[in-house]
Amino acid sequence: MPKNSEIYHRYGAGVHILDDTMAASGLVRLSNANTGQHEVRRLTAALYREVLLRAIVNQVFQTSNVGTLTPMANVVGGRAMLRADIVDPSTHVTIATLLRAGDVPASACLDRLSGVLEQGSVRQDFFGAGRTTNEEHRVTGTDVSYMKTGAIHDRILIIPDPMGATGGTVVQTLNLYGPEQIAMSKAIVAAHLIITPEYIRRVTAAYPQLQVFALRLDRGMSDSDVLDSVPGTFPDREFGLTDTQYIVPGAGDLGFRLTGIP
Repeated sequence: MPKNSEIYHRYGAGVHILDDTMAASGLVRLSNANTGQHEVRRLTAALYREVLLRAIVNQVFQTSNVGTLTPMANVVGGRAMLRADIVDPSTHVTIATLLRAGDVPASACLDRLSGVLEQGSVRQDFFGAGRTTNEEHRVTGTDVSYMKTGAIHDRILIIPDPMGATGGTVVQTLNLYGPEQIAMSKAIVAAHLIITPEYIRRVTAAYPQLQVFALRLDRGMSDSDVLDSVPGTFPDREFGLTDTQYIVPGAGDLGFRLTGIP
């Protein structure tokens, strides 16, 4: 039976939780504790390149109607003119690369977009971002030790971060661009494999204009009646994080699983 492209929820129009059987199949394999580093990297890149980025382009990017003659013009002349709506090739995009977990998805997005946009239209920014924790190993914030960025005026900003846990990294990244740059951008987009209710609450409060795209919502620390409800029905009772801010059921420490670096 055909499925809707997004699951129904009550988080608002800016949150897109995709409903895709092939994507779910790949994400289940990636989430398995026995899946090794090479396969985790391959699946992450494929899910961003073929599913998340496709959804973002379809809903956020502008299109252009173009015409081109196919080789059949030698036989039928002007009847071989093909017209189609395509991604506007003049679109400018900035991809915010969050080292370390964001490296693989950012590279996948860069490679795919470079194949459909004009040369020089896609730029990759870099942030060396990591969690800061206290003595109880609870997350207290995000520490950015390195950044190399440019202006995002008239650009679509995409932040590919596989695990949207607390929302701190995405909020800090947008804070570093600053309100003036954010206001002048065409759109700001966060792209995730997995998100939590805690993440949604934080990022939508801080940046209501943010478009969030995710393959899965994890709220495994919620009560059973909440789990049986439409997502977003009981916002104050929805939880997907442990006391040390790891996602449940989640996929473990995906930064470590992608890079081998603790």
